[in-house]
Amino acid sequence: MQKNFKKSRFFLSLFILAIVSYIIYQQGLNGPFVFDDHGNIQQNTQIQITELNLNTLNSAAWSGHAGPLQRPVAMLSFALNYYFAEGYHYFSFKLTNLLIQIACAWLVFIFCLQLLRLPSIQNSLSIKSKAIPFIAFSMATLWAAHPINLTSVLYIVQRMTSLSTLFTLATLIFYLKARNNLTGAALPKQLLLFSSSFICFLLAIFSKENAVLIPVYLLLIEWLFFTQQSPWLGFRSLSPTTRKSLWVLLTSLAIATFLYALNYAANGYSQRTFTLTERALTETRVICFYLALIILPRINAFGLFHDDIELSTSLISPWTTLPAILIIIGLIAIAIRVRKDKPLIAFGVLFFFACHLLESTIFGLEITHEHRNHLASIGIIIALSGLFIHHKPFNKRIYLIASTAFFIILSSTTFLRSYQWQDDYHLAQYEAAHHPKSPATLALLSNIAYKHQEYEVAEQAINQARILLASESSYAINSAVIAVLLDKPVSSGLNDEILRKLHDNPFSTSTQIAFSHISTHLSNDAFKPIHPYFVEWLEVLVEKLGATQRASTYHYYLAKAYLITGNMLGAINSHQQAFNLNNTFINPLFEMGNIFLALGQAGNANIVLQQIKQANTNPALEKHYDKHIKELEVAIASIE
Repeated sequence: MQKNFKKSRFFLSLFILAIVSYIIYQQGLNGPFVFDDHGNIQQNTQIQITELNLNTLNSAAWSGHAGPLQRPVAMLSFALNYYFAEGYHYFSFKLTNLLIQIACAWLVFIFCLQLLRLPSIQNSLSIKSKAIPFIAFSMATLWAAHPINLTSVLYIVQRMTSLSTLFTLATLIFYLKARNNLTGAALPKQLLLFSSSFICFLLAIFSKENAVLIPVYLLLIEWLFFTQQSPWLGFRSLSPTTRKSLWVLLTSLAIATFLYALNYAANGYSQRTFTLTERALTETRVICFYLALIILPRINAFGLFHDDIELSTSLISPWTTLPAILIIIGLIAIAIRVRKDKPLIAFGVLFFFACHLLESTIFGLEITHEHRNHLASIGIIIALSGLFIHHKPFNKRIYLIASTAFFIILSSTTFLRSYQWQDDYHLAQYEAAHHPKSPATLALLSNIAYKHQEYEVAEQAINQARILLASESSYAINSAVIAVLLDKPVSSGLNDEILRKLHDNPFSTSTQIAFSHISTHLSNDAFKPIHPYFVEWLEVLVEKLGATQRASTYHYYLAKAYLITGNMLGAINSHQQAFNLNNTFINPLFEMGNIFLALGQAGNANIVLQQIKQANTNPALEKHYDKHIKELEVAIASIE
């Protein structure tokens, strides 16, 4: 790897990448948790480990709910952060993210070195071998400094993304190392390299599911750089009939995979306010938006949320949809056409689009997030560098000037953005100023202003969000809560709006959080005026959810609301219903027992106790309640 490049310079390059990354991001390292950090990290009791053993580590690793594979590698890293920092210390969590970012930059450097030294690349370049390390270093530095990667560093939960990038790059590096020595290295070394690549693939996919695209990246590498080597040369020696059969088989597999993905994706829109077609069309404009952010970064265009991007409902609505499709088709066509003469440009462009196959196509995810470019942006930086180094003769001076100027723009933008992340209120105000038509950004400002007891700012922001996204129930609910805290009445019009939205609209994650928040604060005197409305809202909601396990939590909330408003019978019935719908949720039974104890009804409390004992034998329980059962037995005995 280090031929014509002294080890001292290699390690100096790594040191510079680390220093540059720290300088750029250090201002934001003391910033707090924001948005999804709370649900995934702060409110996740299973990562709050106080001792290291297999049980606590296993429980923490599989405590995630962000993806179908639960992302155990990322969740385990959060738990270890909590353990070694002895709590939720922002700096510790964000410093870990920064260290991962630095490691990613190092791997980008190594990966680019490998690419530039491939024979198929060397044949298309006029650069001297001693210039290769400098070019690879410049690519890694530009990527490390790019502001589009900021949320993958300072938004703590996006460690899932940066870990996926880290292990994906490691997978590609080990694979390229093995592939380059396929005929020259001893078999044990080959097996070790390919095994290391596969292990990194598993670590990547269990960090975040988008690493499932790694086979696509490997196929891209094979197609662009290794078609003149085995086993592809052997393919040409096959008979025409055999080759045709193989192509038919591969085409059939591709079609089957696409149809499976389409069917899977179609089931992911029940909680979305857009359709599969609308998302697919909109993503073409989003992809072009990402390209603009990477190539021509503007600080006011970046943001934590981009739900202010208009949905595409047809090829001409908005009119930019069709041009975006043509731009994407044109870029892919150009990349394919120049793949032999300018393979770096081809690889960079096609790698960028390959990285977006999962998160920016048909699957029912949110429309836009900058962190989806953490890996993809590497491709564009490689392609941009390729424009210079594929030019013959290569002018190192012009390349140095251009890359330095680009670095200054990128690093200064990231530095300024990092400054905004010093505290949550500052960040929310800055985001709202630059994205005044983003409902999610305004809701974030409202929530943070609410925590800082800036209730008038919170009320104004949440009411703006209500207007911008009329389909979101949580904005109206939060508006009612803030009105109560400002000693204002909840108007009948606002209450009717909430009831209508709960009945008619999808039950969003934000609405779930809003209900959880009110339930937690029911005993707070300031929330007393909201009690009767909360009961109404929950009654509509549990009817809508029906006899489902999901409804169990909201029957439990309803029971608490009934109890605090004096409806004992309603509370008992709702607690029982909460348990009936989810027999691993035993808390409602204990609450029932406490109600009967308060009423002096030892007989009914004993009946509930027997239910609890039976439920406690359920093997599906994550923990057992022997201690709490004993306490309840003692309490019942004291009133018999």
